[in-house]
Amino acid sequence: MAMTTSSKQLVSEFQDIVLSSYGEHQNFERTACPKECSIGDLVFVFDSSSIPQQASVIVTSDEVAQMIKDSSNAFIVVVKDVRLAQAKIKQRFDDYKVADAEWQAIHPSAVVHESSELAAGCRIGPNAVIGANCVFAENVVIRAGAIIEHGVTIGANSVINANANIGYGSNLGERVMVQAGAAIGTEGFGFAPDQENHYHRIPHTGYVQLGNDVHIGANSCIDRGTYGATCIADGVKIDNLVHIAHNVDVGEDTLLTAQTVIAGSSKIGKRVIASGQTGVLDHKTVADGAILVQRCGVSEDIPSAGMWAGSPAKPFKEWVRSMGLQKKVAKLETQIKEIRKGLDS
Repeated sequence: MAMTTSSKQLVSEFQDIVLSSYGEHQNFERTACPKECSIGDLVFVFDSSSIPQQASVIVTSDEVAQMIKDSSNAFIVVVKDVRLAQAKIKQRFDDYKVADAEWQAIHPSAVVHESSELAAGCRIGPNAVIGANCVFAENVVIRAGAIIEHGVTIGANSVINANANIGYGSNLGERVMVQAGAAIGTEGFGFAPDQENHYHRIPHTGYVQLGNDVHIGANSCIDRGTYGATCIADGVKIDNLVHIAHNVDVGEDTLLTAQTVIAGSSKIGKRVIASGQTGVLDHKTVADGAILVQRCGVSEDIPSAGMWAGSPAKPFKEWVRSMGLQKKVAKLETQIKEIRKGLDS
């Protein structure tokens, strides 16, 4: 945190989430966890088991606030959702500084093609490469070693972290975060066999479209379309080590967690949640609001919202029943073996 901030400013800026407050306003310099906090810290308290001994500002629920308001010396801020408050408040007052302020705006080792347009506030880090005819809106940050190929557009306040690669013709919206090592707009896995089963590469000449407020995790890969676009809608959050193939369409506010794989031309709906190691076959559709768990393997369309599990994917209750049956069958097999041993003897 760069400077001391008053809790008065916090309450003023976040009137949309603050329900009430108690005590006298105090200054804070950083955020901290309840077990390691001290005077000058802002602390988020989720339940009564983690009430700090000392802190300058406590953000918590009304239930906890009622317990501590008469005994705590901290300024207490009451919110409805502590986790959401943590996201918004910490972004505002104690986020990681991505601007690489120790360097000048465009580092001397960076290569920026003369035809590219950089708006006010853009920063280009060491050894970054910006190809021809790129257009960056205000306050775009390209960090060390990132490569932006020709014809890429990037919206305002977006950050491309170290060693990421943005393929030619990609369009990125505003406030996009691409983490280290991610590859956006690489060529997809497309090969055609001849009569002797030698494989021939099919050039992918489409592009990738990322909406606003999209997060792409470290070392994730999003392939360009064979023709047309691979589309990631507004608000989508993609974890580390996720692969999205050519011409996939991912709907708004969907979460794809680590090692999820979406095969080509599949359509993932809005507000879908895919837990770790989910797999979706090509040309499949997943309905809005579906939640894919237990290494879900989507080999047929998911027609409705709700929880789906296992491989092949089943409605969660059906999957639980089938798991129960498998345990019963295993138990019966053991019993049959014991009976056979008895008969043999």
